[in-house]
Amino acid sequence: MEKCVDHYTVVIFMTVVTAYSLFFDDIRVLLISNKADETFFMITFGCLLSFAIEICISSYCKEDYIGTFFFWLDIISTVSMIPDIPWIW
Repeated sequence: MEKCVDHYTVVIFMTVVTAYSLFFDDIRVLLISNKADETFFMITFGCLLSFAIEICISSYCKEDYIGTFFFWLDIISTVSMIPDIPWIW
C-alpha cells in the first residue's frame, strides 16, 4: 500500500487535486456562473475525499506518519476544505 501511495501517478494526481483546492474556488467565483456551483462543490467534495483517503492509507502503511508535521498539515488542510462546500457547512 505504501508503494501505491508513493507511486508517481498518485503523487501527480494529488498534486493536481492540491492545485485545484488552492486556486479553483477563487477562479470559480470570478469567472463561472452560479449555475455551475453545484458541480464544482461536488468536485471539491471529491478532492476532500481524496485527501481523507490518502491520510487514512498513509496512517495505516507508513511508520511514524501519525503525529508528524506532514500528518498535521494534511489534517488541517483537509478540514479547512469543509467551509468551501456549503451543503456540508
